[in-house]
Amino acid sequence: MAVFYRRIFGLYLLFICLFHNLKSEVLFSQGNNEVQVNYPLTKIPLPDGLTYPYFGQNYKSLYVSKDGFVAFSEYARYVTSRKFTVRDEKSVNAAEDYPFVAPFYYGGAHLKSTLEGGNAYQGKIFYNVLKKGERGQRRELESIGRNITESIAGVRNFDPKFALVVTWVKVTDEYNTGVIKCTDGTGRKCQANTFQAVLVTDGILSFAIFNYKDMKLTFPPSTNYQAGFNGGYGRGWSPAISKQFMSNISMFQASSYKGRYIYQINEERIITGGCDNPDGKLQVVPDSAGMFGGEMVEVTGPCFKWGSSYSLSFGNRRDKSEDCLTEDYDPTTLKARCEIPILTESGQVTVFMKATNGQKEYNTTITIVLPSRMPTEERVQLVNQGPGSLWNDTSAASLYLQWNPRILSNHSNAKVSVNLRGYSEEKKSWDLTIPITKDPIPVSRGSYRFNTEDISCDERCQGYEVGVIEVKLEDPRMAIKYRVLRSRPTTLGWLVSRGMVARYGDSWPVEKCQAWYQKDIKDRSWLNFIPACPCNLQQALADIGRWYKDHGCNLFSKSPLNCALHSAAVHCVRSVQPNVHGAGNQCCYRADGTLIYSSDSYQGSTLDRAQVPSMSHWVHDIVPFFYCCMWTGFSADCDKYMAARPTLQCTGYSPPKQAMVFGQGNVRTFDNDSYFVCGEGDFILLESTPVTIEGRFQKSPFSQNYNSTILTDVGIRSGNDVIEIRMKGPNADRSKRILDVLVNGEYQFFDNGPLQWKDFTDSVIVNSDDPSNTKESNVTVITKNGIGVQVAENHQRLSLLVMIPPGYESSGLLGRWNNDSVDDLTPRNSKFSVLHRNPKDIYSKFVFSWAITKNKGTLSSTIVPFPVFATNKTDMCFEHSQEMTQCYGDKSCNHDYWTTMNMTLAYQTMHLSSRYDQIQDERRLVRSCGLLDVPQSIKDNYNYSLGNTVVITGCRRGELTGEKVYKCTATGEENSYTQSWTPEVTASCEGPPEQNITMIIGIVVAIVVVLIIVIVIAVILKKKRSGSMKGSGKKETSHDTQQYSVVAQKE
Repeated sequence: MAVFYRRIFGLYLLFICLFHNLKSEVLFSQGNNEVQVNYPLTKIPLPDGLTYPYFGQNYKSLYVSKDGFVAFSEYARYVTSRKFTVRDEKSVNAAEDYPFVAPFYYGGAHLKSTLEGGNAYQGKIFYNVLKKGERGQRRELESIGRNITESIAGVRNFDPKFALVVTWVKVTDEYNTGVIKCTDGTGRKCQANTFQAVLVTDGILSFAIFNYKDMKLTFPPSTNYQAGFNGGYGRGWSPAISKQFMSNISMFQASSYKGRYIYQINEERIITGGCDNPDGKLQVVPDSAGMFGGEMVEVTGPCFKWGSSYSLSFGNRRDKSEDCLTEDYDPTTLKARCEIPILTESGQVTVFMKATNGQKEYNTTITIVLPSRMPTEERVQLVNQGPGSLWNDTSAASLYLQWNPRILSNHSNAKVSVNLRGYSEEKKSWDLTIPITKDPIPVSRGSYRFNTEDISCDERCQGYEVGVIEVKLEDPRMAIKYRVLRSRPTTLGWLVSRGMVARYGDSWPVEKCQAWYQKDIKDRSWLNFIPACPCNLQQALADIGRWYKDHGCNLFSKSPLNCALHSAAVHCVRSVQPNVHGAGNQCCYRADGTLIYSSDSYQGSTLDRAQVPSMSHWVHDIVPFFYCCMWTGFSADCDKYMAARPTLQCTGYSPPKQAMVFGQGNVRTFDNDSYFVCGEGDFILLESTPVTIEGRFQKSPFSQNYNSTILTDVGIRSGNDVIEIRMKGPNADRSKRILDVLVNGEYQFFDNGPLQWKDFTDSVIVNSDDPSNTKESNVTVITKNGIGVQVAENHQRLSLLVMIPPGYESSGLLGRWNNDSVDDLTPRNSKFSVLHRNPKDIYSKFVFSWAITKNKGTLSSTIVPFPVFATNKTDMCFEHSQEMTQCYGDKSCNHDYWTTMNMTLAYQTMHLSSRYDQIQDERRLVRSCGLLDVPQSIKDNYNYSLGNTVVITGCRRGELTGEKVYKCTATGEENSYTQSWTPEVTASCEGPPEQNITMIIGIVVAIVVVLIIVIVIAVILKKKRSGSMKGSGKKETSHDTQQYSVVAQKE
């Protein structure tokens, strides 16, 4: 019987294979409509109420060209000089760059032309329009929809409403007909090609299918023939297939058909579907995940064959996922579902895939997000429920956890196991797994409680200090969004406590603290090149290039656990860039804005020996805090931790300076000079050693009648990163994103939530975390050199804020930073500033000198593609002698009103101008004497700035001696900016000798023990007397005694 079933199954597989091989006709029905003319392009309107979303814009008509493409503009043409490269983009005008989809972009021969020798050219172009609901078209549309659903990662049950099928039949190029002079006669046949483009949409999603039946064309010398997607109007080119594969394109297996290639094209990032594409592209949807993994992603790349196993591997360590899921019994499947493993890397991480028995490797890059940035509902929640049930306690008796079943599975019989995963810093791996549930439990339960004594921990386990709790589906096929949910990191004191007590005694946290301290202080080299804390909260918030908010403690958090480890603080910041050792700084501030020094508070600012990676920070910085402080009741051992992680004196902090571009071309320089840019074009805003910033000024695309310019595009070059941030125009889809952000030519999306922050090679890009910002309209670029660049859209205008730290020379339209505004308007390659400060002279002599022009040899330095070359026209440059009273003397407000006649815009400009003044005040240099360094002391205030008096009122430990009152006073010559404490600090907190402390502790402990014994005896005697007096109350007395026993055990 078994043999019989095996034979039946074998015949089934053979039938399926034969069926797939029979699908040799790669073309869809070409229809009967023939393109009759070469120009103008044949227009195909979409049905009423439907638009075609392409590359982030919506279109109402499509245009068919003889040159192998379908365009979204009637003006699109084949251009022999277009190469669609970065260099090419620097020489093309964006206004002449038209959007199109090209299965084969080439110089097509003219339709209905006559060949050499008199034969008619046989090439033809047909098109077929398919609409949902039209009679006789349902089956074809459904077939296209199924093809897309099975081919594109992340697409489910796609139901198309419209499709345009364009078929180029036996076409050739003008090189064949005009140079080679083919005749279609014997020996001189034209190189005929038959291929097809299918453009499909439901009004929200859109797709392109390229079908290649017969490609015989030999590419002419220096040709630009290729396949791809042109965004149009300066929005970039995305290749479909590499040029080297084009000549044999019909022979590659790119889907369930040879010669078929499928793409999703509604957004700026093109998604490749199908399988075994010749370029080795791997598609992972979604293209981001948390560092702790567990998420199920859909993958396309190889053709997933029955009998082979596939897995993903990640990053430099090649951390491997479990085997991916493919459809059962289908010999070839185009998509697979894979689980993201628990990882140790974050940021832009490379993902690889190949079959266990395969040679070809596919790869892509996805964003891995730090655990602290993941949504709460996508984590296991470790719930603290009072004494005896605290996760970070060493004496927890029972612990409780919760999870969201809806993102794991909705199957009624789905079950999960609960496990503890331990992290090893030595191995940099999660190599410890301890089951918490003995048997699987229903996922719908959503919570679990366990007794800690039921979890065994052997000698190996006791070497782990930090871990996570995971809830894992037994059957991955039942997973919806996640197969595994994991908690945030947690200390494992409750797990190792029994083993530690057996080894070190009840004071084992003290022993661990001592051992950590002795090891930690042996190497202090990591302390070098860590930035000093800003002196107050205002400086910390303003310095966007070097500091960012701490996710665990900030003014904007609504978490009940906000500032749990920094209870004295209202806001903490962390240094953006770690030093060469991976170390960084954390600075915390009180409600009055003063910096909290670790010498003054156990909840103060501390250095991070391992700011990155995330788990190393837990091992080196957080767990020792529990050993030395939390688990010792903040005893004297906590001072050891604070001494090993001291607050760097803010006296070493130097604030940055800011420059702004805002409103209708208004500029305020680093040294607070002001003017406006009154000409269109691309200009260099900042030229500095580490960073170059370029800006594009144009008349508003939303209001062409305004007689002034606005900033529409910003380009930033920082090391290996080239970043472009541009405002979407009126024809673009602005419902999701108002700004386009590109890094090294690739579109980046910063959805609110986990993807707000992205790390790149030499920069970090952050989307505003303002809850009202749902359209990606405010983006900050932070360079490795500490320069912060904020670009925001407001009232259909871009504003730019640049914060540059001390030590960098600057030039360009934002001026020079030397605390002298006189030379801010110095033309390029000149030593002298503009003398006559009227708008025409400022533009023609200063602004235009920093323009990107064809004839100045600056083309190679352009950052923004499709440059707009400036001209020295000054027709928008004029004085505004009349003052608008509502502007209250603000020049930029006055300029904007008279050039737009729009008071709303003028008010907004005045607000941005006042923001410049506010930042200038916030980042102002604070003269501080630094920490009044009296260890263990208690002070009446902690304001250490110039002119303030601090009184030492007592000691946390020991007895206060010496002078108690100190004032921060200026010293040295005038303008020397030096200060110190007066009188000289002599105060100290002196404690008794160590042996006296030991003796005192011994006496106190002895007294406490005696008192406890006396109290217990008294209570027992009292209860006995009470029982004998009641006579019949023996049962109640027994119950009371049992309850007391339980309480005594807990205590």
